[in-house]
Amino acid sequence: MKRATFLFIALISFFVTMRAQDAVQYFNAGNPIEFMGQKYFFVWSSRPYEFYMLQEYLPAGQEFETYKDMFTVSVMFYGDAPFSAAKSLEMKVSELEERKKTDPMCSYVVSEVDGVKVLDFTVSDADDKKVKPNCLEIDVHYYKDVEFNGVKASLLLYYSHRSYGKNIRKSFKEFPKQCEDWNKQIVTLGIMPQFKFKN
Repeated sequence: MKRATFLFIALISFFVTMRAQDAVQYFNAGNPIEFMGQKYFFVWSSRPYEFYMLQEYLPAGQEFETYKDMFTVSVMFYGDAPFSAAKSLEMKVSELEERKKTDPMCSYVVSEVDGVKVLDFTVSDADDKKVKPNCLEIDVHYYKDVEFNGVKASLLLYYSHRSYGKNIRKSFKEFPKQCEDWNKQIVTLGIMPQFKFKN
């Protein structure tokens, strides 16, 4: 039995490692990224559209299915289109308003930190007010207008913290105070993705 358990754990570790190795780094945002005294390492990426790419980072030892902390950097190029970081924030708020209809723990607040807006919100896996959630996610979104090689884009720095089971109530109560500290640091990180453009 112990041998079977050991092999199962080894296989899971192998596939997690392979997933990170197969992921493509579309840009360099630093690896690791340091946030609130913790280091986050590149583990996964996505490019669902030619103009949009996203990279996710986890602390050593954490995995996607059970993570407590995750940091994400995404870039959406919009060029001359009538778009902006403010529009990205507006769209996310609309999404949360819709989610509030089914998620009893969904809430959000838009704060201003050093002259820029930051979106803090909570979501859970509960889809009914009568059902207790198994997971609470607290997120901080910082949208910023940037330009790469003369092309306008919206940059998103995104911190996610999850609580499970009996820790949910405590995290929900501490949410406002924690976000004050998270907000202050996320707007001063100074992360600017670096791309290798072809001439």
